[in-house]
Amino acid sequence: MARVIAVRDPTPASLEECIEALSTWGFDPAEEESLSHAANWLKRLGNNTRFLGDALVDMLAGRGPAAMDAPMMQASGGNRIMLAPPGRGKFIISAEIWPSIDEHALRASGPEAVGYGIVRDHNFDFLTLGYFGPGIAVDDYEYDYQSVTGWRGEPVMLRPLGRSRLEPGRLVHYRAHHDILCLHPPESLSATLTLSHTHAVHGWLDHYVFERRKGSAGAFRVAEALGHGPSETFLRIAVALGGEEASDLARQFGRHHPSDRMRLTAWRALAGVAANDAARDEVWREAEGSGSRLVSQAAKRARGDPAFAAKSPRTGSAGANAVPALTPSAGGVDS
Repeated sequence: MARVIAVRDPTPASLEECIEALSTWGFDPAEEESLSHAANWLKRLGNNTRFLGDALVDMLAGRGPAAMDAPMMQASGGNRIMLAPPGRGKFIISAEIWPSIDEHALRASGPEAVGYGIVRDHNFDFLTLGYFGPGIAVDDYEYDYQSVTGWRGEPVMLRPLGRSRLEPGRLVHYRAHHDILCLHPPESLSATLTLSHTHAVHGWLDHYVFERRKGSAGAFRVAEALGHGPSETFLRIAVALGGEEASDLARQFGRHHPSDRMRLTAWRALAGVAANDAARDEVWREAEGSGSRLVSQAAKRARGDPAFAAKSPRTGSAGANAVPALTPSAGGVDS
C-alpha cells in the first residue's frame, strides 16, 4: 500500500532551499536514498508554516520573482499552485488547496472540479504532505497494473486498503501504477504540498479513472484512460488534413508502434476519415487483427460486436482533461 514515511527533522526550510537541494541531488523514487532525501526536504518545507501563505499573498498582489527574489509561482489548476516547475532534478513541487463542503467554491464548481470522489491511479511517483487544516480524507486501493488492458468498461479488481487522512505532518509516498486513491473533502479548508517525479517516458504510460460496478467492494471497471500526449493529437490532425503519406504513417503506427495507446489513436484517425460506414467498418476490421489487445477490444466495440457489447456495457467518461489529480500530470494529491 501507499507508504507513510516518518521524518522527524523539525528544521524548517525555505522554498528556495528546498528547490536547490532537490535540483542538486535530483529525485529518483526508485532509489531509497534519493527518496529519503526528497522526503526530508519536503518535510522541512512543510515545517515552514508561513511560506505558503506569504507566497499566496505575494502572488495575488502581483509581486513576482523580481520583487520576492523567489522562484516563479503560478496557478495551474482549479486548486493547485505550481511552486517549482519541471527542470533540473526531475521533479515538480506544487501546493493544493482543498475546500470543505461548506466552501462556496466547492458548491459552485462541484466536487469533481477539484478531484473529489474520483478513483484513479497515476503514471508517476509522488510524495504528498499534509500542510494545513484537518486534511483531506483518502480511500486507498492497490491493483495489478500489468493485468489491465485499458479498454473502457474493462472489469478490474482493486484491493481496498481503508481510509486515511492527510493531516499536517503526514507524508505519504504513492507509487506509479500501483497505488490508487479517491479523495474526499476535509472538514474545513486544508492544504497539501506535493513533490512529483517527472520523466519523459511518463507521457507514454497510461493511467486510469475507475468506476464502481456491481459486486464486492473491490469491483471496478475502467472509466477512462488518461495520459494522452501531443503526438497523438498531431497524428489525428495530419490524417484529417488528408494525404497518402499521413494515412500510410497512421497505418504503420497502428500495426507497429510500441505504445498501444498510439496504435489506437492511429486507427481512430483512419476511421475518422473513412468515406462511408462500410469503409469505416473495414478500417476497424483491419485494426481488430493488428496484434494489440487494447485495439482489438476497441475495434470490436466500434464494429458493434454483440458478444463484446454484452460483457462491456458503455460507461460514462470522466474526461481526461476534466479529472484533476492529487499531483501534476507528469508529462500531475492535481494533475
